[in-house]
Amino acid sequence: MRGFRKIVPFVAMFLLIACSAAPSPTPVSPTATAPFTVTPLPPTPTATATPAPPTAVLMGVAGSYPDGSAAARAWIQALAQKQGYALVAVPPGKPLPPHTVVAVGVGVVPPAADGARRLVVAPPEQADLDGVQVLDPAPASGPGRAFLAGYIGVLVTKDWRAGLLAQEDEKGLAAAFEDGGRYFCGLCRPLHPPFLAYPQYALVPSGAQGEVWQAAATRLVQNGVQTVALSPAALAAGADDALVAEKLHLIALTAPPPDRDAHLLAALEPDVAAGLDALWQDPALQRTGVPLRVEVFDATLLTPGRQARVKEVQTLLQKGLIQP
Repeated sequence: MRGFRKIVPFVAMFLLIACSAAPSPTPVSPTATAPFTVTPLPPTPTATATPAPPTAVLMGVAGSYPDGSAAARAWIQALAQKQGYALVAVPPGKPLPPHTVVAVGVGVVPPAADGARRLVVAPPEQADLDGVQVLDPAPASGPGRAFLAGYIGVLVTKDWRAGLLAQEDEKGLAAAFEDGGRYFCGLCRPLHPPFLAYPQYALVPSGAQGEVWQAAATRLVQNGVQTVALSPAALAAGADDALVAEKLHLIALTAPPPDRDAHLLAALEPDVAAGLDALWQDPALQRTGVPLRVEVFDATLLTPGRQARVKEVQTLLQKGLIQP
């Protein structure tokens, strides 16, 4: 027992030395962490102004061209729709809006604007026409149509018995109608009674009512007239009703209503759309006349051969070689 007590101190010392000799743990370096980066957000889009669309402009003076102002308006409306242009009406004397591509003036010359084509129908006298394309209404004016109607009337009627029914304020049409008939037949002397000078015409007071038109139509019938040209006023007054009953051949000097063309021989009207088309398709064309359109409803009377002769006179009118 005494020996065990001697051994214990040595064992304790040995254990102490063994513990103090154990290696210290190796320090572990911390793993480097990638730095945190911030991805910038895309910039907030800013609103941009929407570019103005190409623009077509209509500019007109009321009453300046009664025969064709509606047709000019319809033409530019159709062009704007086809090309995708915005269409605006601008009063005379005002500037054209930005991005104007084409401006049509009726009785007025549109002001100049960068990039704008300017077309003018029936420009006023002494207007500055520099840089504009002009559509001249003269070839298809009322007298021009009356002249050609007089030619057609005597061409299709035995003994030249053609006549015109119009108002007193359309007296210029009567003179042109006479000239057109005599351009074809000279003295136009009939071979059978009544022996009257043809072509004939009958004029009624402005604003006349139906019975006055009826009386004038009766006078023409009594004078042996077989083909009658109706002025715009006569057609509007319905004067053709009395003549249809007499089985006369009728020529309208304006476009007839759709339901009243069945008893017509032909209708003569200005073709403003065709004239504007000619200008639009040829930017170098500075001036042209309004074409005169002849719509034939009875080709058995106004035969292709006769139509060819009418076309010759129509061409001379268009070129200004005949002045009614």
